[in-house]
Amino acid sequence: MSAALGLELEGRPLERVRAELAVVAFFEGERPLRGSAGRADWRLCGALSELLARGRLLGARGEAVLVTSDGALRAPRVVALGLGAREAFSLALAEALGRDAVGRAVDLGAASAVLALLEVGPGGASPGARIEALVCGAARAVAERDAEIHLRVLVRADELAEVREALRRVRPAGLPRPVALRLPAPARPAPSGAAPSGRRSSPPPPIVK
Repeated sequence: MSAALGLELEGRPLERVRAELAVVAFFEGERPLRGSAGRADWRLCGALSELLARGRLLGARGEAVLVTSDGALRAPRVVALGLGAREAFSLALAEALGRDAVGRAVDLGAASAVLALLEVGPGGASPGARIEALVCGAARAVAERDAEIHLRVLVRADELAEVREALRRVRPAGLPRPVALRLPAPARPAPSGAAPSGRRSSPPPPIVK
């Protein structure tokens, strides 16, 4: 098998994205849970909050727990990952998150996973820098395991354009050479005068080697 990472950008909420595994990351001491972790917890009727209340989940860096969604999400399984303190979250840790999340997904036998693009530190970092870090970490995970996986990345609507552009630059940023990166196909404008139609399948994405 050759290592390959398929990428797809998602603007829909977590519970509407189909994948074999949802990975939700959260920060230590963050109550209530926010972002994709908060949405997962809400859909799971507070299952993650209950683990927090019982001290079985703290949000410490490297901490992880696996739960089933029982149909509450389109992903049948959920891994919650602790990130440590929010103020300490950096681009290096965003890369580590991509590596950890995808590594765990592959180790669990998942062919597809969904993960949100997180903000970085109190000073922030551009969406482009964040997606490059996340993707490089994910690519290292598949390279280490000589595996293939399709990763759906949740991105805010106002960041989609910059994230798409940044994905064209990830190879110079340090993507491992053995990995084939399958990028999302560019959006095609609707024909002039045509009314919007339902969602259609995109053509196969290009492969960057």
